[in-house]
Amino acid sequence: MKKEKKPKKDKKAKKDKNETTVLDLNLVNIKKHKEPFEIKDEDITVKVLDQKTLKDFKKANNKPRKKDDKIDQKNSEGNIVEVINIKKTYLSGNVATDVLRGVSFEIKRGEIAILYGKSGSGKSTLLNIISALDRPTSGDVIVNDVSLPYLSDNKQTLFRRENISFIFQNYNLLANLNSYDNVETGSYLQRDKSKHLNIKDLFKQFELEQCMYKYPSQMSGGQQQRVSILRAIAKNSEIMVADEPTGALDEKTGLTVLKILQQINRDYGTTIIIVSHDPDVASYADKVIYLEQGKVKEIKIQTRKSMLEEN
Repeated sequence: MKKEKKPKKDKKAKKDKNETTVLDLNLVNIKKHKEPFEIKDEDITVKVLDQKTLKDFKKANNKPRKKDDKIDQKNSEGNIVEVINIKKTYLSGNVATDVLRGVSFEIKRGEIAILYGKSGSGKSTLLNIISALDRPTSGDVIVNDVSLPYLSDNKQTLFRRENISFIFQNYNLLANLNSYDNVETGSYLQRDKSKHLNIKDLFKQFELEQCMYKYPSQMSGGQQQRVSILRAIAKNSEIMVADEPTGALDEKTGLTVLKILQQINRDYGTTIIIVSHDPDVASYADKVIYLEQGKVKEIKIQTRKSMLEEN
């Protein structure tokens, strides 16, 4: 019996299928796509780069900017943060994905500001750039009279140590240290001894004396978050940044955290920058910067909802 011949595959059809997959999945096959191209929709822009452009993007993302006439830029009077036409592009192979697409705003010294938006809007990327944890692909960022794109990696680290206190959503407390010692690590990072705060007074001020000698495993999530905030306060930096500080907390504990942040702002004059997607959190800020698809949609200056008793 003769074997039936299998029908020949339509090579052209296969090629068309592959081409569709490339576009749908935003993947690159450099052999098939010899020329650069760009895919756009409402949410994202994906570009396939030629080798020269790819090299330039890598350099912009990973290396300090070459010195030019903008290296000594200072903040305008009253401002502590100025973001000017910031763009951020992430690379995977020779595929470039635009995450921030021309963002500009300013934050005044002593404000509580919210970077507000849905997941994927670019708010955490923006916070990382303001905090000198990441570099912009282009544009200018001036924070506390320092132009960040020109800093070397070592100078970025020094800048963060001298200017920024961090509050993390997952607390990041050291498991083998009690609360007092965890908070004291923040104080160690402040080299200016005149700015050192009394750790015991902080626990008393924020009604956490009962947690002072407890270890992280002995505390609730809300208590751990408040201790992590005390650690940030102990550093006594001019700027405090918080990425979704209430995201993992119940409503009551989240409000307690917001009250503490307002108290820090009032008592120490600290500029506080918070990333959030919660509209209730946004109401407790002086300024809300609404981000959508990597752009500033709106900037709202408002009278914040206060949780503090009037003196």
